[in-house]
Amino acid sequence: MNVIIYGTGKMAEFICYSFTKDSPYNVVAFCVDDAYVPPAGSTLQNLPILSFAQVTKDFPPDAHKMHIAIGRNSARESVYNKVSAAGYGFASYVSSKANVWPDLVMGHNTFIDQCCDIQPFVTIGNNCMLIGSRIGHHCTLEDNVLLSGNILAGNVTVGQNSFLGINSAVKEDVIIGTHNIIGAGVFINKNTEDYAIITNASAPQRIGDSKRFVMFTKAQEAKPA
Repeated sequence: MNVIIYGTGKMAEFICYSFTKDSPYNVVAFCVDDAYVPPAGSTLQNLPILSFAQVTKDFPPDAHKMHIAIGRNSARESVYNKVSAAGYGFASYVSSKANVWPDLVMGHNTFIDQCCDIQPFVTIGNNCMLIGSRIGHHCTLEDNVLLSGNILAGNVTVGQNSFLGINSAVKEDVIIGTHNIIGAGVFINKNTEDYAIITNASAPQRIGDSKRFVMFTKAQEAKPA
């Protein structure tokens, strides 16, 4: 089955590579919003970059699927709805290198990369991205969720359109509200409200000079016998 990748950013390049090297799909083009079409003949990974209007003309939905490769949840949701309204189905990707159990329930346009570890009894909604995440048993991810390098303990629910950043973690039985932004390194141990933004307290970053430390300079200062 042929697939068109919607988006041309670094995430889209990564997702295109994953589909090409590790799925039965054949990527035939990249797609962008009509307002962002590059000059005619432009390519990415040797594939044409086309407007959505041109894609609907040249690659009809009866023979092609789409994958929305946009990181921002709200933008990905908007494009997903537009593409769906145009009659396209969606391709999902689960890396062959990911640790995934056969009872996984997964919606449309979902991307699971090679570093994910997903336990049994997990449900993932439509239009989700999981990058390097560990998902405990009985977890539920609602639609339009993005997880990036984080850990969910068992029986966690992540509300729609929420984002969890690198090294964040969620305690078991916790419900993350809708449209949450959970910052890097944050530990969540209780339910959160809808539209919450949660970050750790800021701390000044220490920047030093490695030449001051013996472990980096001892070999350079040693004199021959």
